[in-house]
Amino acid sequence: MSHKLNKLLHGARGFTLVEVMVALVIVAMALPALITLVMAQVDGAAHIRNKTYGMWIAENQLTRLTLLNNKELFPNFKFAEKDSGKTEMMGLEWQWNYATSADETIGMKGIVRLDLGVAILGVAESGYKGSKVMEKVDPIASLTGYVSE
Repeated sequence: MSHKLNKLLHGARGFTLVEVMVALVIVAMALPALITLVMAQVDGAAHIRNKTYGMWIAENQLTRLTLLNNKELFPNFKFAEKDSGKTEMMGLEWQWNYATSADETIGMKGIVRLDLGVAILGVAESGYKGSKVMEKVDPIASLTGYVSE
């Protein structure tokens, strides 16, 4: 019986301490890389979401300006050379601005080019009262539109 027990003990194999330590080192090196990759994906998704919201705000402003330019409804409206403002969307505060210029590429008089830019300022609930000016904040979204004067 002791012969069978001896054979059973020598036949059983397990991991040595060195093998376990090597496996732990490999896992310890792989996990930070995996976490970095996941965080990069999350940051990318947040940027795409914010860029989409910024484009929506730019489109809203272009629509607002197009409606204000309706001479039947607003006969005294005239585009300012530059204008800016703030709006709230999806719990974030955004700053938009536009600049007008005559467009030479179309070749028709009376067409105004509107270049809109939208930047994210921060979380609206935080009561952000910063003094960031649009010229100092990189726009996350830009849109160009054309309207008649």
